[in-house]
Amino acid sequence: MTDQEPEVFQSPDSASRFTVEICDREIVLTFLSSKKDRMDFSVEIGGDPQGKVNLLSQHSITRLAGTLGLDNDTKKSFKTQMLKTGIILRDGTYTPAPEKEIEREIETYEGSDSTLGSIDANTIDQFLGSGLLLDKINEILHSSRTTPFVGDDANLILTFLVMVSCKTDNPLNLEMVATSAAGKTYMVLTARNGVPKSMCMVLAGASREALKYDYDEIDDDGNFIVHVDGKCIIILEKDESYAFVRKMKPLMSGDDKELVWKTPIKNDMTGEIETRDFIIRGQPSFITLTTRNPKEQEQITRQLLMTPDTTPDKISAVVRNSLIAKARPESFQIHPDLKLLQASMLMLRQHRTRNIFAPLLAGFFPSRSAQHQRDITKVLSIIDSITLLHQNQRPIETIDGEDFLLASVEDNLIGLVLADLVLRASLSGVPDDTWMIYQEMIEMEGSKNPLTIDGILKWLHIHTFNISKNAIVEKHLPTMEDSGLIEIARRGGGRGGARKTYKISKTRKHILQQHSMAPLFVEAVRDNLSSIVQEFNDVLNRSNAPAHSRKLDRGEQKILKDLGCKTRLESQIWRSLFLPFYFRPIHKESMLSGIIGDNDHRDLLFSGRAWVDDTIEDTATQELEVNREIREKVKKATLDETRLSDGDDLWDLIEQSHFGDGPDEV
Repeated sequence: MTDQEPEVFQSPDSASRFTVEICDREIVLTFLSSKKDRMDFSVEIGGDPQGKVNLLSQHSITRLAGTLGLDNDTKKSFKTQMLKTGIILRDGTYTPAPEKEIEREIETYEGSDSTLGSIDANTIDQFLGSGLLLDKINEILHSSRTTPFVGDDANLILTFLVMVSCKTDNPLNLEMVATSAAGKTYMVLTARNGVPKSMCMVLAGASREALKYDYDEIDDDGNFIVHVDGKCIIILEKDESYAFVRKMKPLMSGDDKELVWKTPIKNDMTGEIETRDFIIRGQPSFITLTTRNPKEQEQITRQLLMTPDTTPDKISAVVRNSLIAKARPESFQIHPDLKLLQASMLMLRQHRTRNIFAPLLAGFFPSRSAQHQRDITKVLSIIDSITLLHQNQRPIETIDGEDFLLASVEDNLIGLVLADLVLRASLSGVPDDTWMIYQEMIEMEGSKNPLTIDGILKWLHIHTFNISKNAIVEKHLPTMEDSGLIEIARRGGGRGGARKTYKISKTRKHILQQHSMAPLFVEAVRDNLSSIVQEFNDVLNRSNAPAHSRKLDRGEQKILKDLGCKTRLESQIWRSLFLPFYFRPIHKESMLSGIIGDNDHRDLLFSGRAWVDDTIEDTATQELEVNREIREKVKKATLDETRLSDGDDLWDLIEQSHFGDGPDEV
């Protein structure tokens, strides 16, 4: 017995608690303190406390053995084994606690009530197979607090998708930009309510090497490992955490999935200074909150930019709800399916996604600069997150033992609807609150009002914008100048030429105007659906039917047959990929309908035939082509007639004469 090495296990509940079995006795050791040649632990044997013992002292261990009433042979073995245990703890060669956070979380959800019954594998499967799943999630999130979250459906659901994207191949990064009290934190933490604790790491602020002190395990070489795969890291105060954000750049961009650095640390057991490797492993999604507009182009390209809704209607509804909640708290209850949503996200399987419709985006997605390479990745990641959420409703293709989840037409369309709302800010680097002020300045210029600082402030106050002069001078105008949206027309008088008059940069304004991608995508699918079926016939043949597929509506069987569908199995696969569900006519009052709002394309999108009826005229594509033709003519005229490699000044004049006030956005 004396030759055996004792097995010392770290407790999964506490990093300073250890268990070991010696002489058929279960011993629990809790670390207290350490000095040179001394390590003190409190000891429990068989559940009975035995006081404090120095595990590096034979005298202290002998005194403990004397209180246990052991015979001589057993006492000798006990003392030897306890001393070996002390050496194992000193050297850090004990067995670290297994990662049981997820298993413990599953147990906390099992058996809880929901509208579908007690939470178990069946109710989770049923929830993930729900029709209008996004609407259900949106409803639950809005009622995940005792005071309901009001409005802002698009931003809330997109924030939630960023969190879920941590389980995709290309996690998303989001920067929430707004002034204090605009609701940034409230929105992010409301979205966070829909996921289990193990999926999110919420940091009020973070130093450069913050994560290394919260390691998950120690590997065989003594390296400290932090696992961030399948997690979303939320930084509530980016303004105080710039060093940490810069440290995370390789993970945020997807350039690397492992960060390693060496750091001298003090061994708590021995008091000695040691050099250890700290490794952050995996690729998480990130959400950062800030009051400052982004200025680093490197950061802008890595993140989606978003600003919470701060319109008067939204603020009025929030105030009204807060007052009602104070008077009638019983009127507001936590949604009964909140735990079911959290359990479902916990059990959501990580999948690679195949998107057979992705090549269609090449026909209209901006591709003028290197930044657009990352922008297309952002869009595809939004689509991947939507597909992942609907994994029980999508076919799965298996190749050489690896599964691929197939994205549907609607996954792409919903992703593009949401991307249309945030990509403008991401492309320009101008957050929505600054963009709204810019739009008001365009209106001011059109009404012949001079764009002075005082004039802008008065105009905004008249149009119910609650904003300070300092915010305009220090935040919004510099951002617009940096992005080339405005220029200084006259510097005027005042100390240091402070009484400036601005003008709108016509060229930059038209360059930033983009046709919405959603209608362009619908038209591309309508024109190419048959060829997509033929081109990816091998993928469709290798795919398995989803666990949940909807029933066919009247006339839809003929649509599938016309595409080449021949069997019942093919029908279950094809209907989930090609036919509308969210965009059926009966869902015209759904969450997506509210996000899209009233425009020329809403009725068509919810007609049930938007991309399956090839007799519909492609109006959005035609307007885009006219736009492109004008630009090409202007560019050609500039280069041919001036023989200059860079004809920016003449380009401005020619473009203004061709565009006038510019085409309306789709």
